[in-house]
Amino acid sequence: MLNKVRRRQVDYTWPGFVDALASLLMVIIFVLMIFVLSQFFLSQKMTGQDEALVKLRNNLVELGEMLSLERQTTTELTTQLSLLETKIVEVKKNLKYEKELVTQFKEELAGQSNILSLNQSEIEDLKEKLKIKIQDALLLKNNVEQLEKRINKKDTDINEKNETINANKKEINELISASLKLRNKLSQLQTLLSAYKAKDKKEKVKTINIGKEMNSALARRVEELQKFKSDFFGRVRELIKGRKEIRIVGDRFVFQSEVLFKVGSEELGIKGQEEMAKLAITLMDIEKSLPTDIDWILQIDGHTDNLPVKKGQNYLDNWELSTKRALSVLRFLIKQGIKPDRLSASGYGSFQPIDKKNTNIARAKNRRIEMKITQSTKTNQ
Repeated sequence: MLNKVRRRQVDYTWPGFVDALASLLMVIIFVLMIFVLSQFFLSQKMTGQDEALVKLRNNLVELGEMLSLERQTTTELTTQLSLLETKIVEVKKNLKYEKELVTQFKEELAGQSNILSLNQSEIEDLKEKLKIKIQDALLLKNNVEQLEKRINKKDTDINEKNETINANKKEINELISASLKLRNKLSQLQTLLSAYKAKDKKEKVKTINIGKEMNSALARRVEELQKFKSDFFGRVRELIKGRKEIRIVGDRFVFQSEVLFKVGSEELGIKGQEEMAKLAITLMDIEKSLPTDIDWILQIDGHTDNLPVKKGQNYLDNWELSTKRALSVLRFLIKQGIKPDRLSASGYGSFQPIDKKNTNIARAKNRRIEMKITQSTKTNQ
């Protein structure tokens, strides 16, 4: 009996021990897999940064070679310029000498004009020689002018080459600066990597709590922005109560263009200024009770009808007219005291109509200014 009891105890104890070991081994293998994967991704990221550095170095080498070629070209042009200057000096000397010869021939002709015994043939020969000398002088003069033009052209080419070299130098300096910044970032990433490895266990616990706090704070900000929008909508509804030319469509206030602007004008009229002044007072009054860290913005959108723009206007097309009208409203609100970073303006021309019918009533509906409170797109650094 005792032997049977012992056998039963051994049979039940041994499989439980094996399960515990297997579970522990699976946990160890899972942790090792996570560690290996993290090392793999980090090595891939570092390899990509090394390749970027190699590309930058290759670009620097190519730019250096281009710079040396440009310097050689500049040297050759300088050599050619010096040769041309030497030729010009020689041509000027020859021209001066030829002028002296012409002067001497003239003096000789003047001195010998009184000699009646001079043969007519000799006189003709002298005339021919004089004509040839004059033609040679003219040719030399033309050559000098052509050489001067070539020199001016070479000077222009040299100046252009110098500008190209300066631009290449500037680009090389920018690339060197970018490579140095990239190296600094790589060293910072390596430092952060080692620091994160040391703090990994602690940060796992803290990240969960921080995430919950951020979600809660974000929800509060969204709730406060919605409250601000509802208060703004409520007060503006009271201002426009009973007025058909100002409507609420969804989350937007729609002002018909005839309320704010004269026909064909991009400047706010007197009536439009009164309406926008009331709106600005309401908006600034509500903003006082709103936390300063809520990012909101009043989006102002301009729309026109599909009729073409008449000649002689200050705008080219309906795109420009809608944009100028939206900017006119924006600038007036800024003058009333609303901060510029709380405003945004856009123009959509005739391409977002409310009513697509080709009637006067439909076109009147489409000529409008829309306003909407929305979330700001700027990001905090």
